[in-house]
Parts: sequence; C-alpha cells; structure tokens
Amino acid sequence: MLLCGCKSTDRGLPQFADSNRVLQNTETFDRKHDSASTEIGLVDFKQDVANLVGSGETTSNSAVSTAVFNQSADAQQLTLDLVLNRVTECYPEIEIAIGELESANGKTLAAWGEFDSVLSAHSISQPLGFYQTYRNGIGVSQPLAGGGEVYGGYRIGDGNFEPWYGERETNEGGELKAGFSVPILKDRAIDQRRASVRTAELTQDQLSANVESRLLQFERFATQAYWDWIAAGRYVEVQQQLIRLAQTRVSQIETRIEKGDLARIAKIDNDRFIAKRNNGLIKAQREFQKAAIKLSLFFRDSHCQPVVPGRELLPGGFPESARLDADRVAADLSIALATRPELKELQALRSATCVDASYANNLLLPKLDVKGFAGQDLGGATSSKGDKTPFELQLGVYAEVPIQRREAVGKIQVAQGKLAQVDAKFRFVSDKIRAGIQDAASAVNAAYDQIIQSRETVRLNEESLRLGELAFKEGDIDLLALNIYETSVANARLELLEANHKYFSSLATYASISRSLAFESINP
Repeated sequence: MLLCGCKSTDRGLPQFADSNRVLQNTETFDRKHDSASTEIGLVDFKQDVANLVGSGETTSNSAVSTAVFNQSADAQQLTLDLVLNRVTECYPEIEIAIGELESANGKTLAAWGEFDSVLSAHSISQPLGFYQTYRNGIGVSQPLAGGGEVYGGYRIGDGNFEPWYGERETNEGGELKAGFSVPILKDRAIDQRRASVRTAELTQDQLSANVESRLLQFERFATQAYWDWIAAGRYVEVQQQLIRLAQTRVSQIETRIEKGDLARIAKIDNDRFIAKRNNGLIKAQREFQKAAIKLSLFFRDSHCQPVVPGRELLPGGFPESARLDADRVAADLSIALATRPELKELQALRSATCVDASYANNLLLPKLDVKGFAGQDLGGATSSKGDKTPFELQLGVYAEVPIQRREAVGKIQVAQGKLAQVDAKFRFVSDKIRAGIQDAASAVNAAYDQIIQSRETVRLNEESLRLGELAFKEGDIDLLALNIYETSVANARLELLEANHKYFSSLATYASISRSLAFESINP
C-alpha cells in the first residue's frame, strides 16, 4: 500500500536618524550581511535584480544598465545597494524569520534526542525484615539508527533473597550483561524515532524556504519603495522648474507693461500661474515626504534605526533601460521553476507527507522482533547449587499484530489526502509563477516602449515651447498660450517620469519572481 511517488524511507522605539550622518558611516553597513546570508541560506535579491542588467545603450536588447545599482560614485547619493544591505541586516521581519529558523533548528535537535545514549543506575537496600537484601547496578542503552537497540550493564545482588526473587541474587563479584533487540518487520525500515527526526528536518527545510521567500518579498518591497522615492523626488523637480519659468518672466512682463506692450492683466495672470504652480509643488513635496517615510522602513542606520532620506540623497536620475527578449524570459522561467522558494517549501512538505505515509505503511506490518542477551557472573558462588556461575545466553522472537489495524489504515488515508493537496498546490503555484513572469516581462517591455515614446513627446513639446517663448517675446502670442506650452512640457516630462518609474518597479517584480541567476554577477 505504498503511496505513489513516496519511497520507503530589546530594541527600543525607532528614532529617525539624520540621513547625511548615516551615509558618512557606511563602513559599518556590511558588518552582518555576509554572515546572515551564509547562516540561513538566504538569497541576495540585489544580485538577482542586478543579473538582469549589464552594459549597453537604451536601444540594446542585451541588457539593462548596471547603473540600476551603482548610480553614482558620490557617497552623498543613496544607492539601491545600500538600501538592500540594510534590509538584510536590520529589517525587523528578517529578525523574526531568523528567530523562527533557530526555533526549527532546536526542534530538529530535540528530535535527535530520541537517539541519545541513556545511562541508568540503581541502589536498593532492604536492611530490615526477614529477608535482608542489597542491590546495586549501572547500565547504558543505545537506540540504533536502523531500528532496535543494544544495551549493557553491571549489577550486584547480595543478601538473603526471597526464593521467588532468586534472579536478583548474583555471585560475589556481580554480573556483567549485554543484550539487543532488532525488529524484523515492523519498525525495520522506519519507526517513530526516525520518522520524528526526518519530519523535523523537513520542517526545517520548509521554514528555511519560507524565510527565503519572505526575504525576497521584503527586498522587492524595498526596491519598489526606492523607485517610488526617486520618482517623487523628480516630480518635485518638475514642479520647481514650472515655478522658475513663471518667476523668470516677472521682470520681463513688468517692463513690457511699462512700455505698453502688455496689458496689466498679464502680470495678474502670471502671478496666478505662480500661485497655482506653488500649490502643485506643495502637493509634490508631500508625496515625496510620504515616499521617504515609506523608504525609511527599509533604509536604516548602523544602529538599525529608520532613516528618512532627504532630497539631497537623490541620485542623478533613472538609469538606462532595455527590453527583455523572449529567449531571456524563457530561460528565466526555467530557472524560476527550479529555484523558487515557494516550490522548495512545497517539495519539503511533500517529502514530509511521504514520511508520514511510510510510517503508516509500517504500522500495517506485524511486529516481529529478535531479542537476546548474554550474561556472566563473577567471583565466588553465593548459591550452593552454583546456578549463577555458568555463562548465560538467551535468544528469542517476539511477535504482535493488531487485528483491525485501523490506526495504520486511517493514517494512510490522511497521508493520501495530504499528498493530493500538496500536488495540486504545487501545480497551481507553478502556474502562478509562470503567469507572474510573463506578466512582469510584459510590464517591463510595455514600460520601455512608453519610455521611448515619452522621450519623443518631451522633445517635441520642448521644441514647441522654445518657439512659443520666441513668439511671446515678439508679441505674437499671449501669456495664456505660453502657459499652455509650458504645461505641455511639464506633462510630457511627468509622463516620461511615470514610464521610468513603471519600468524599474516592474523590473524589480520580474527579478523577484524569476530568480534569474543565469546572468553574470555584478559586483556593487
């Protein structure tokens, strides 16, 4: 009845730190990163994403710029590398996960305790009464990895023993004894002790994969928060540029009004545009503050305290981008289906269920154990018959079987149901990974196409604005028309900003799902 596919076998409350001071103490940032990854077998997410990038221009299909992770050599610019290092070292959820893994390690060690050698001893005296006896003994037993156990010991029994307890008496030098018990059918291939150890080990594997999965998720969140922060910072710059354009026209408009080239309402219109754009700047600054506070959950100082990064830490801009070709997506899909931690977790769960099934099949077998011992008394005889002196050897067979065997049958049914559930879940998770990679790749390429189109839109609108400014100076168009040109340029730049934001957020999702390790490693 073996199942198909189974073999028999006290930190305080967070305080916001100064962001510049943090970047001046980066030498302490890598103190735990390597050891944490080695101890629990965690993945390095930034390398997974970095493996998607390489050298090349925007139009190249071969790679995305390595500047995704090394945007500037300037220490005063916050890089994604730094954020991800702090996630691995300091993010509280990671500490929780590591604690869970340590707990699982302890449970595995506890399961191995079933195979500990056991030392036992006794000393029993009966100094009063008709029968005065004194018994002492010491022994050790050792469970065997293949089932059964061996034992050995020494005892001495002295005094006037009851006739019916004659076996308690030994010769004057005591008795040495050794024995064994070996299962032949039931508990031969697997028993409760071995099943408990194997289940604990597989539970540890499940938790390790779960920790890896959570780390990937946290670092994906951190990456997307980083790109949100950059996009919000660039949005503030666009709003500031709009205000500067209106402010630089103030003296020009006033001069033209004095000359009579413009009506006084033009100055009012320009002031109105400045007020409106200031309002837009306030909104943009609020969005930037919101993004910076969100990023502080992941970006921390050397004391693991949250840091709210200011605009002075913004990199120069978004890195270059490139399309993901079909061959790369296909290769990444194969890698993901072989390395995704969710699938590893389900594989470990299936193996643990197979252990349960094997043990349940073991319970169907009749118990048939071979037992034996050998003993030898030492010293002078204490019995006139001399019955303690000869060497003793005893062998025997012990058999037992439950007639209905309902425990075994019931546990087999439980294991069969669990296996069906795990297999169905494995197929569904595989399908989700496949769909996730395809969707993320589609999002990356769509965002790339939007970047190309948005750049052209920006170029055309900037050319229109240049011509519009000349026309305004010559009096061919009014201020309202010029405002339309300026607003169009700002909107085009915001569209380009949004396209870049979508591209790198989608790339982070793609890297997290695909677990692509096929590309060359890029050192930060």
